[in-house]
Amino acid sequence: MTFALKAAAAAVALATGLTAGAAAAQDTIELKIAYSFPATHYLVEHGVDVWVAGLEEELGDRVNFTSYPAQQLGKAAEHLDLAANGVADLVLTGASYHPSQLTVSGVAELPGMFSDICAGSRASMELSKEGALFDEVDFAPNGVRAIYNVSLPIYNVITATQKVETLEDLAGLKLRTTGAAMDMTARALGAVAVRMPSAELFQAAQRGTVDGALYLYNGMPPYDLQTVFKHSTEGVSMGTTHVALLMNREKFDALPADIQEAFLRHGVAAAETNCAWMAENDTIVRDKMVAEDGLEVVTLGADEQARWEERTAMVAEEWAASIGAEGQQALEAYREALERLAAQN
Repeated sequence: MTFALKAAAAAVALATGLTAGAAAAQDTIELKIAYSFPATHYLVEHGVDVWVAGLEEELGDRVNFTSYPAQQLGKAAEHLDLAANGVADLVLTGASYHPSQLTVSGVAELPGMFSDICAGSRASMELSKEGALFDEVDFAPNGVRAIYNVSLPIYNVITATQKVETLEDLAGLKLRTTGAAMDMTARALGAVAVRMPSAELFQAAQRGTVDGALYLYNGMPPYDLQTVFKHSTEGVSMGTTHVALLMNREKFDALPADIQEAFLRHGVAAAETNCAWMAENDTIVRDKMVAEDGLEVVTLGADEQARWEERTAMVAEEWAASIGAEGQQALEAYREALERLAAQN
């Protein structure tokens, strides 16, 4: 081969190598998102979907997301492991679905901690940052990183046939709960706690496995619960559920720095959008169920409310004691974050 031909061949090889390298650098990052909720659930449409849309607009074809709703990749209780083991890259899941693994972040589910769910969400976000308490105790040891956190609206008592107007009406009622904090709340009020995910509640109500639930209005229509639960009692916080979008930690750490930053930045925006939508719509959903489905709402009077609050006030310290030193630390840190964030606004 002549020198000229060798030079030309080398140039072609170099150009081909550069082109291949550029293509490899631009390969789309494929990510799987799993959740137990239906695709039309408000936590998806006004949370995860908002996060995905923002990232796709900013990053274009650098990332591509495939969603697996309604427990397609596993049961609700398995979702943390799905992310940790890389079966899914991201999962949207409630802390209460993983009581033995996610312990201190359950502080966000205690009754009476806050009335503004966006404030509760922001406090959880702060404690979930890399190296913060939730991250060190709950997320890092389980191989995940929190992308965003959101608190659901305050839960009430909902029942199928028994109208609840006094503490005595709750005695012995089997109420669905979601975790340790809510279990303690139900027991403090004299009810029996029956823990299960939302996806199983409709069938449990039909079969009489539960008489009612500690639940939120927004969460009823996605599972058609307004057809089986006809009474609600409000006026005292029954706690809430703390939900987080969690990502396999190794997968997150392997992302380019600008994509990591974008994931977290859009996480803040998605959490704000989601909590604002829930706060605005909880009463709207309740009123619609009253008008269209015959839901009867009891609002506790001042004296009865005081009786309930006397019972639920003990739950936070009981919860902290059940976990130990880390529980007390979480209780103090969460309250401090709520107070500081409130003062900033």
